[in-house]
Amino acid sequence: MEASDVQVRRARPDEWATVRDVRLAALADAPDAFASTLSRELARTEPQWRSRITAWPWFLAWHAGTPAGLVAAVPDQPASGPPAAVAPPGPPARGLRAWHLVSMWVSPRVRGTGVADLLVGAAVDHARAVGAPQITLWVTVGNARARAFYRRMGFTPTGRRQAYPREGADALDEEEFARPVRSAAPPTATP
Repeated sequence: MEASDVQVRRARPDEWATVRDVRLAALADAPDAFASTLSRELARTEPQWRSRITAWPWFLAWHAGTPAGLVAAVPDQPASGPPAAVAPPGPPARGLRAWHLVSMWVSPRVRGTGVADLLVGAAVDHARAVGAPQITLWVTVGNARARAFYRRMGFTPTGRRQAYPREGADALDEEEFARPVRSAAPPTATP
């Protein structure tokens, strides 16, 4: 399979069941990689899924008509710790803030084929389109494969760490990564 065989596009609210199913598959596959838990996401209702998809952009990767991955981009909240180490030259434009990449997952059957690059590209493209100066994410400290991937995509550690508490599961030891959105972009999503 080649990345050209994959289509990445923004999910629509009427695709809530597909987004839910991919999100549940992600949590079943890698429960220690996400801030949420399978039981928490299973409890969400159709209106809650539709609301999430309407509130922020969720991007689905498709291969041969089957969902193959997922990522969402959300506006970042003001930092409570030290400022990120990665920032564009000069002050950001008034009112602009960073976006945050969340819920990143690629099906094991297509890992290593460029699907992850396309999903991150979709999130970065969205952040760029809304004028965000940077995009951030949290990655589990022990997830060497994800950390190497994000570094390859231009993300660098900011120096911020957190123990993210999760109801019914161990807290996640995470490190924040960031990258300017105006730097060389990864491959972009198809419309």
